[in-house]
Amino acid sequence: MENKLLNGKWHATNERTGQEYPAQVPGFIQKDLMEQDVLPNEYDTLFEPKIEWVEHDGWTYRRSFELSDALLASEALEIVFEGVDTFAEIELNGKAIGSTENMFLSYRFDVKGIAQARNELVVRIASPTETLKEKERAFGEDLFLWNGISPRLFGRKAQYGYGWDWGARVATVGIHKAVRVEGYAQARGEHLGYRLTSLAPDKAIVNASHKIVNVRDTAFEAEVTYTIYDGEQAAAVKKETVSIAPGERTYETSLEIANPKLWYPLGHGEAHLYRLVVEVAAKEASYALECSVGLREVKIKMPYDEQGRKFLIEVNGVAILCKGVNWIPLKLWPNLDTAEEYRQEIEDIAAANMNMIRVWGGGTYENHDFFAECDRLGIMVWQDFMFACGDYPDDDAFSELVAKEAEFVLDEFGSHPSIVLWCGNNENMFFIERSRKKRKHGFGEKLYFDVLKEVCRKDTLRPYWPTSPYMLTFDDSRYEGDYGDLHSWYVWGQTHPYEEYREVNGRFLSEFGMQSYPSMKVMNAVDAEADLRDPKFDAMQKAPHGIQRLFYYTVGDYRLPATKEQFVYVNQLLQANALRYGVEHWVSRMPDTSGALIWQWSDLWPSISWALVDYGKVKKPSYYYMKRTFQAPNVVAKIAPGQAEASLYLIHDNGDFAGKVLVEYYDLATDKVVKTEERSVKGRGHQSTELDKLDVGGFDAAATIVFVNLLSSEGERLARQAYTLGKPYQLKLKPAQLTVTTKALDSGDTLISLRTDVFAKDAGLLNVVGTLSDNYFDLVAGETREIVLRGVLPEGFAIEAASLNGVKTIGYV
Repeated sequence: MENKLLNGKWHATNERTGQEYPAQVPGFIQKDLMEQDVLPNEYDTLFEPKIEWVEHDGWTYRRSFELSDALLASEALEIVFEGVDTFAEIELNGKAIGSTENMFLSYRFDVKGIAQARNELVVRIASPTETLKEKERAFGEDLFLWNGISPRLFGRKAQYGYGWDWGARVATVGIHKAVRVEGYAQARGEHLGYRLTSLAPDKAIVNASHKIVNVRDTAFEAEVTYTIYDGEQAAAVKKETVSIAPGERTYETSLEIANPKLWYPLGHGEAHLYRLVVEVAAKEASYALECSVGLREVKIKMPYDEQGRKFLIEVNGVAILCKGVNWIPLKLWPNLDTAEEYRQEIEDIAAANMNMIRVWGGGTYENHDFFAECDRLGIMVWQDFMFACGDYPDDDAFSELVAKEAEFVLDEFGSHPSIVLWCGNNENMFFIERSRKKRKHGFGEKLYFDVLKEVCRKDTLRPYWPTSPYMLTFDDSRYEGDYGDLHSWYVWGQTHPYEEYREVNGRFLSEFGMQSYPSMKVMNAVDAEADLRDPKFDAMQKAPHGIQRLFYYTVGDYRLPATKEQFVYVNQLLQANALRYGVEHWVSRMPDTSGALIWQWSDLWPSISWALVDYGKVKKPSYYYMKRTFQAPNVVAKIAPGQAEASLYLIHDNGDFAGKVLVEYYDLATDKVVKTEERSVKGRGHQSTELDKLDVGGFDAAATIVFVNLLSSEGERLARQAYTLGKPYQLKLKPAQLTVTTKALDSGDTLISLRTDVFAKDAGLLNVVGTLSDNYFDLVAGETREIVLRGVLPEGFAIEAASLNGVKTIGYV
């Protein structure tokens, strides 16, 4: 097989104006025009109306290329488009060769007899918005939605491109994945995968399969060798002589692995990976394919209990406490992320003691590099199909397109062991139930409960869940939180106080969140001089009434700061406080609550949002709060303002645990521990254990910090949590002198030491890009905390440290 890659420089012509621009493939025309200063980029946060014209025009991509005589002489010659966004007609040398209608699919077109030594390839991409409007008119019924415009529902295109409550409207146009010419003789192979016929301690039976396309009218014999490698050692080999029939067929065989090593989620064992290789050798054709293999069994278990039914994701018979985040695309430009970018993001997720990512259904199916990194690190992936927040058409043509997409997704990505769940959509059960009031079956019901479910039947490596959230019932919300998974948005969405998180006893929290501003690094990149109500900053807030809600929640915890910078600092702390309050409650209910997935991991433009990591790649305080909350083993105290007693929980979601809990009551006036309590504790694995109550009565909320420490039996400190007895605004903090020193380590990393003279609340290093081992923590008087930054500080970067002690507030509040 011989390939010629057609990535790189193309030319794109606007069909309305005739203007031609250089264009990059893979890429998008909006990105190209921004880089050429034809359009403003996203740091002009008022850019949306200035760039919207692009999505309403047609764009013609073209490039010339040459093919060698050897490639032209290939028995089969095809052009492969791995991804086109979205509606395109394709010509080679003036002849139509095919069309595209789904940006999530790859397309392959026969060009034998059309291709020449010198070639002109033309891709005419229609306006996505105008095309979708035509489809909407042809459908003839009004469809309801949240976010974006209703025509988006009629196309298989990344839905977030039409704007969301955290994202700008950039309805992309382009060729966003690789293009190549492929020549081969006799046959080609694709979609190597496997299923597990048996998985026992002494033996695993792996059923390997892949598709072979025979381009001839007659069968031929080929020698097919399947090898499963454990590192460089062959763990199983099967060699067969196979008759390859004409057309496309799936060929499979079974292999046995003795004493198999299992793939476990992070924190529960090794995420062991084998490598499956298939080699096909025939008289005139030979090729090899490979994929990773993770031996694990995944089930959803829903046993009945007094509340209703649990929702447990079991991996290898272990009910996993799922701790993690919801994932939106990293950029405005879907699928342009590199392996290194994925590695950085997912390593940071793992470093925060998280073991699950939910890939949200309004974005895109990420690239193989994303899943490979999750495979390697043991990060479970809850994978939505790409439907979100709206009615979707259910006519035969659309259903057929959806089925084709699902089959491709399963074939393309199903070998990745990290994917533990397919889910039909995001939040469309609401829309199904709403539309059921006027039709027998709600819009989309056929897609999620029939079409996708049927396609997913063939995948035995993971379960299918029809929609998220889902309470196992139609038209009845009385059971919200007692069954299935839950998106909890009374806090923020309906402006309830975040203290109400402790009244939410859902079985699996697959979405919840609290907003905050991004770092001043991002704010200053937008406009360093603007105040917080400048239109440039207002435009960064896409959630309805978002600015009002931010102020409402922030002043509930803090006095009003006197400067913009300090308001951003305390607002980010508010986000951390709220998330911690909820997550501590849910992990304390394990296994009655078995999952907490925060909305959302990151930003894809300079947004005011729910993200833990902002667009400048600065991690907010909430990232470090969650790292400490998700660690295992752990201890949490459910302290609430005004209550004299607090529940104390040992959290240990792996094996059994025995150790000690040390509670220290720290007085801010004297900067001393005035009382200590120590108790021995034991807990069983895979559940939380409620300990004796903690008596916090009699202490002044304005002058007391409670440190709750978890110690091993030998006295080693495993976890340390700091609590206030009231709201942060009540604290009587002294001015703190923070001292920062840095030292280069032999590893290439940077050691940063942070010291304080008096107790410092939420001491943190501001605007640091990269991965810190810790940040935003409470320091006692005279304490020095050492922090490791992965890599080096940017040249010229001056570290700025802050604490709540240094926040100057408006005097009359």
